[in-house]
Order: sequence, then C-alpha cells, then structure tokens
Amino acid sequence: MIKDVVLNGQKYLLKELFQFLVSLTKEQHLCHVFCISSDSLFIEYIYNTGKLEGRALYVLVDDFDKESALKFMDFLSKEILNRKLSIEEKEKIYSYVGGKPSDIYIVIDKMRYKELDEILNFMLKDEISKLEMFLDILDYIEPKIKIRNKIIEVKKEEIIKALKMFKDKYEISKREIPPPVYMYLVKENILFLNPIEGTLKPQSFLVWNAIKKVL
Repeated sequence: MIKDVVLNGQKYLLKELFQFLVSLTKEQHLCHVFCISSDSLFIEYIYNTGKLEGRALYVLVDDFDKESALKFMDFLSKEILNRKLSIEEKEKIYSYVGGKPSDIYIVIDKMRYKELDEILNFMLKDEISKLEMFLDILDYIEPKIKIRNKIIEVKKEEIIKALKMFKDKYEISKREIPPPVYMYLVKENILFLNPIEGTLKPQSFLVWNAIKKVL
C-alpha cells in the first residue's frame, strides 16, 4: 500500500522508509531489521530496484520439504489424534497438500471426526471450484497489471497457456512466462515468485493439483 505513496508531492514514502532502516542498520549499527511480506512481487520490486542490494539478505519462509512435512504429521497426529499415521496416510496427505503447515494441520485436526479421503477430496474440490471461478470471470473482465506506471492488458489465453506449464512441473523459470502474465497470477495468489531464484510455482500443492485437474 505504501509503494506509491508520495510525501509532500516529492518523495516516495517507501524510499524514505528504507533509507531510515538502512541508517539504523548499516550506518548507526543500532539493530537488525526484519521486513516481512507475503507479496513476493513487492519483495522483488524492493530488492531489484537496488534499495536493498548489498544491504540485506533475502530469507525465504517456505513450506516444509517432504521429510519435514512427514515429521510434522507425526507430531500432530500424536498430539491431536493420539495415534500414529500409517505411511500410506502420510503419503496421501502430502500428495494433496504438500508441505504447507496450515493445510497439514487442517487435515489432521479434521481426522478427529471425518475420514481422510473425505477431507482431502473436499479440500481439492474447493480449490478446483476457486480456480474454475477465476477462469470463468476472465470472460467478463479485462485483466490488467501495472508495470512502471504503464497499464498492460493480460489476455485469458495467455493466462491459460501459462498455467498449463505447471501440468507436468511444480516449478519453472519466470522467463518462461511473460512478466505481465506471471505478475497477474502472483497478484491473484495462484502463483508464487521467488525473486532471488527467479522461479515460479503454484501457491500450494492444492493449487497445483487443481491446475492439473482443471487444465
């Protein structure tokens, strides 16, 4: 929200803020500063425009890898269900929701009173419904994205073509998709951008599974 805010018609608030943070850290050595955002486009903008280059480290707070996800399932099942999950149950959960901690928690918490297949199928159907609605709405609107003060239209055909790239891959280079297209999909919380690695992937395994089902 502060990206385009101008002070007194002259200075950008964002630039002033980060100059202040740099003065606290690199010049006065008073503290460390953590800037946290779930908007990966915003992080890419900040980092690549030079405001943080050489002055900060980028730390990705990502989903668990598979090994950590399975250990997390073991912990939760013991705490919530008071039993161990079978290898088959854990593999099935991971195949649907991956290493997203909040999704894993939801699944195991609901296993107190619902069957695992019922839980996972409902979550996937819900994600499929959201994706289908997103694509249907594109028939009635003109998707646009703002890049350096220029408004660029994004066509539905380009969006579908980009999403189809994830049918067989979970992660691809951002260079494979035109910037306006991937930026729109990131803003719509369908894709996630790693600004340092320059890679794109679905926001979650559930979104990935929905893409494979719908497209």
